Amino acid sequence: MLVPFHTLTQVTAAVPRILDRGVGPLILEYIDLLTMSVVTEFVGLDLGIPEEIRSTALAYLVVVLEQRTAERLNEDVEELAELLSALGAIDVYVLPAAAGERLIEAREKAFWAAKANGANDIVDIVVPRASVPVFMERVAKIADENISWIAGCGHAGDGNVHLSVFQPDDELRYKVLSELFALGMELGGAISGEHGIGTAKRRWYLELEDPNKLALMRRIKNAFDPNGVLNPGTLLT
Repeated sequence: MLVPFHTLTQVTAAVPRILDRGVGPLILEYIDLLTMSVVTEFVGLDLGIPEEIRSTALAYLVVVLEQRTAERLNEDVEELAELLSALGAIDVYVLPAAAGERLIEAREKAFWAAKANGANDIVDIVVPRASVPVFMERVAKIADENISWIAGCGHAGDGNVHLSVFQPDDELRYKVLSELFALGMELGGAISGEHGIGTAKRRWYLELEDPNKLALMRRIKNAFDPNGVLNPGTLLT
């Protein structure tokens, strides 16, 4: 199912309502307008959405359902379509299987598509699911205040938000990233949900993470690696 909405706020507000229904989607993703344009162009995908819809939709939900029987699946689709329409969806499209698979594949290429279109950095901040609406509202504010583009998509069902930051100025981009990471931590999340800390996010992790947690992690690291030969010079040194 591909569900366009007028605003990203409507999308993020719809997510908990979907999950509360107990439908249990296999995939529940959100894609904002910029990311949808980038990924579909990147893979040459035409979903057949009318221009009048594409011109007004600022965000999309992608929902994949599965059931043991076609009858039960159809019931779930109808129930969910009714709910989403009530929550402000512009329309609800049940895509053919092949088109749905290509859309999921396109979404998985969002990182490369964003890079190819000039994204200067990509992060995957995770926040509690209930905090996603607040997080996205404040992300938009951070972008406006720092004269930056921030495009997004992510796993709406678990709060993992992938953001592509378009800001070529190094100093301003550092400020944007710092504010995004601090926001994620403030809302009870983490600065990375999937991609990991590595060396790129080390400075922010050490600055924002609980010192007691860091101390515990160092003790565990030292217990297994007293000579410091495992992954030296990265996070825990």
